[in-house]
Amino acid sequence: MQNISSNISFKNSLNKVTDAKVSDTSAQCQIISEELTNLRQQVIDLKETVTSLENIIHIKDLQLQDMQRDNERLSVELKKQQRCVRNVKQQLDDERFFYQREKDYFNTEIQRHKTRCASGSSRLHQQQRELEEARECLEEENKSLREELNDKAETTYNLCIKFLRMKYAKDSLRQKFDQLLKEHLQVMADTMERLDEAREELNIIVSNKFQEPLPLNKAKFLQVIQRNARLVHENATLKIQIQHLTSNIEKLKTYTQKPKSINIDAKIIAKLAAQSKKRYSKELHENETTSFTKPLNPQSPVDYTGDAKLIAKIRSNLRKNTNTEVQKIQTEETWEPRTGRARSAPEIRLAETRPSSSTTAWIESSIDLRDASTNT
Repeated sequence: MQNISSNISFKNSLNKVTDAKVSDTSAQCQIISEELTNLRQQVIDLKETVTSLENIIHIKDLQLQDMQRDNERLSVELKKQQRCVRNVKQQLDDERFFYQREKDYFNTEIQRHKTRCASGSSRLHQQQRELEEARECLEEENKSLREELNDKAETTYNLCIKFLRMKYAKDSLRQKFDQLLKEHLQVMADTMERLDEAREELNIIVSNKFQEPLPLNKAKFLQVIQRNARLVHENATLKIQIQHLTSNIEKLKTYTQKPKSINIDAKIIAKLAAQSKKRYSKELHENETTSFTKPLNPQSPVDYTGDAKLIAKIRSNLRKNTNTEVQKIQTEETWEPRTGRARSAPEIRLAETRPSSSTTAWIESSIDLRDASTNT
């Protein structure tokens, strides 16, 4: 009985093993079949893409062949047109040469007939010819003089515009400079007042605290400390002034670099040009009448008195404007002497008299010297 039961259990275990193996093999077969179907589908897709690409390549080849045929046809037509153009050009050159010869021949015939006709009435024709030549010379002179007059009017107009622009820029810069100078003097006055007040307070404090006699070493040390404190305070005030001046200079530079529209009154210039043209036209009319009544003198000098008067008038106006501007600037500049403050701060007094570009470098050098003295 035991053997039978053991055999039955063994058979059952074998059946289970075989069933598991069969299930594994069936799953593997299903996976392989799915992969095969996917690969077949991919192969079909690739074949379709290959066929489509072959069709596209064939179409492009046909298009290229058509383009080559068109290019050959166009090149042949271009050569034909070039030959036609060359032939037409040659024909035109030949016709031009032929007609030029005929024109020269007819001109010579006309001149010959004119000389024959002029032999009968030589005096009248000679006078008429001289009058025509004189008229041509006068017309040429009139043209040249008009051109010169127009050029001079343009130059005067441009000079007036430039002068007005320079005057406007000068006035604006002068106003800005006066404003900056007033601000600078006000700042200097405020700083000097504060410095005087601080010195008075410091002297009061020192006199109150140090009334007792001090030894020599301590007195020297106290003097060095006071001097260093005064120099440090002056350096700080000078640095503040330098920063303020540099900011004002930068503002002035930006203000001058900005383009501004200037309202120029061109009526005066137009009136001057019209008057000069009228006067010059009258003189030319008189010259023409005198030239027709009197014999022609080709070496007569040209009169430029009108232009010289106009230039002299413009120069006198320019000088008057410059003189008035200088007088205004001299009356507006009022300098007050500051002797007491200059003694307390001589560097600031020197900075007032120097221009804005050199003040910064000079004050920086003085500050460096004072820093060196404080470090010692």
